[in-house]
Amino acid sequence: MRVLVIGGTEFVSLHLVRALIRDGHEVVVLNRGRRRERLPAGVRTIVCDRTDHAALRATLAGERVDALVDVTYAPTTGADVEAALEALAGRLGHALLVSTGRVYDHSLPIPYSEDTPRGLYWGEYAKNKIDGEDVLMRWHRARGLPVTILRPTHVYGPLNTRNNETFVFDRLVRGRPILVPGAGGWLRQLGHVEDLADAIATMLGAPTAFGQAYNVTGEEAVTQVGLVELIADVIKRPLTLVHIETRRGATPVPLGQNLVYDCHAVYTTTKVRSQLGIRPRYTLAAGLAQTFEWYLYLGLDRRELDFSAEDMLLK
Repeated sequence: MRVLVIGGTEFVSLHLVRALIRDGHEVVVLNRGRRRERLPAGVRTIVCDRTDHAALRATLAGERVDALVDVTYAPTTGADVEAALEALAGRLGHALLVSTGRVYDHSLPIPYSEDTPRGLYWGEYAKNKIDGEDVLMRWHRARGLPVTILRPTHVYGPLNTRNNETFVFDRLVRGRPILVPGAGGWLRQLGHVEDLADAIATMLGAPTAFGQAYNVTGEEAVTQVGLVELIADVIKRPLTLVHIETRRGATPVPLGQNLVYDCHAVYTTTKVRSQLGIRPRYTLAAGLAQTFEWYLYLGLDRRELDFSAEDMLLK
């Protein structure tokens, strides 16, 4: 298949490009052309700012693709998603949107399935993702375009642009304590980036997936403090936990880039497993071990970091 990836050089989209090349697809990426050196050989880059809709139409006027995978968020609005579909109208086989589990109303009881009502619990981010999803489904119903929506959660792994697992690595390898917000008891569910990339590749052109949305993540739910304990066990480093209560209105105690929020986040994957046979290759422990190998390979354990803010809290 000839696949156009909007993005292609950061975290999820780069892993996706690698998976598509592995599977023998012809891959074209559309982005602003800033990190071409990251791309595998043979991948063509179309340079365009997707938010310039007129330029996008002109740039894609001669393109015909079997599939479009829309990965980027910078932020990306529903209008941006629609502009990409319009630019390829009549020359596109299957449109896939990487959305998020945060489209669900997280004030509702867990776990969240694809039937859970969506809502704006997560504010503007959720609104933009919901708008993008609605654009795809509208094109599917009104124009018959095959579309598929993926809703991943807390994606982790090599090249992660979210400082979550590396946040814990950074402190454990330097013998520092991990500051935990409160009891650290809110549940989180993480999915490995390679599993997400493989799921996207599997869905390409799959009629069963047309008109559907799928949760795509790992199978294990773990508390915030449980995640820290698991990482310490996996990388075999001693662990000191310091629980700190946050006063109302004060800056929350850091624990990664986006793991500190006061609700559970647990999702079912029954639909993607039963309909498409997709399941993760990585357990959480195995994925963290693989990510730690990448972390050491890049020498991230030797970089200079500023822990002064945490030192003040410890005092």
